Amino acid sequence: MNKGSLKALWALLFSVSVLFADDPIMNMMPRWDGGWGFQFIEEYRYENDLLLGGRKEYPGFTEDVHLLHFETVYTWDKSVRVTAKFPWVLDARREMPDGFGGKLIQRDSGIGDPMISLPLKKYFNLDGRSGSWTFKPMLRMPVSGKDDYEIYYDQWSPGLGLGYEFETANWYFGVSVSGHEYLGSQPFGSHSSIDFGYNFDAKGTNGSIFWETDFHWEDDGSETLYAGPALYWNVNDTVHWKLEWKHDFHDRQGILDHGNGGVFKFSLGWVF
Repeated sequence: MNKGSLKALWALLFSVSVLFADDPIMNMMPRWDGGWGFQFIEEYRYENDLLLGGRKEYPGFTEDVHLLHFETVYTWDKSVRVTAKFPWVLDARREMPDGFGGKLIQRDSGIGDPMISLPLKKYFNLDGRSGSWTFKPMLRMPVSGKDDYEIYYDQWSPGLGLGYEFETANWYFGVSVSGHEYLGSQPFGSHSSIDFGYNFDAKGTNGSIFWETDFHWEDDGSETLYAGPALYWNVNDTVHWKLEWKHDFHDRQGILDHGNGGVFKFSLGWVF
């Protein structure tokens, strides 16, 4: 890791707005020894313009990405677990300038780069409030193929995440940060998130309504701020689902890349 990347990582780790992606199952379960589970996430991401910095270099040049994720988790102890995430690009399509005033259509499909992680959690129970601290080493592995362009970078990428969350009978709060260093030409990247939620009970089941805010930053000058609502439902302690939508409220690209869009996700998981 070069000095610039190391400095950026430490700054992010100790900032107030400190994301690593949610862990199975919807970052909720399992919280007991020997627990395990898996989930599927369907993700659709759209971008409306081709940006350079904060300027629309090519307005109306779009990118549409459709992904399917399979994720699994096992807990040896409630504080020690391993997770594995396997993405699949169902279809990705982007419009780029062809050099003659028109549009060049590029596509990607197939397996993405899987990631394994070892979340270590420290739980606490206080008067009317419980929660956890998380320390998470991560490793992304290069297995994606070569298409017109690639959603995943096809490079080894070690990473580190930190998180803190707590909830009461009615409220949830979570904050987290992560950084990834790519062992290749890709820039160092970080994610941070702040989530607020309201917990509810309904006819024997329970769930939460969230407002989630995510910030993505890369040391080439790219930065994107997403925010939006999410609905989580614990159907019967075995089946869980989550629906979320986030809008791109701020986008700046350090290199010519797409932005000004949003993302939809639907997650369906089982825990045992």
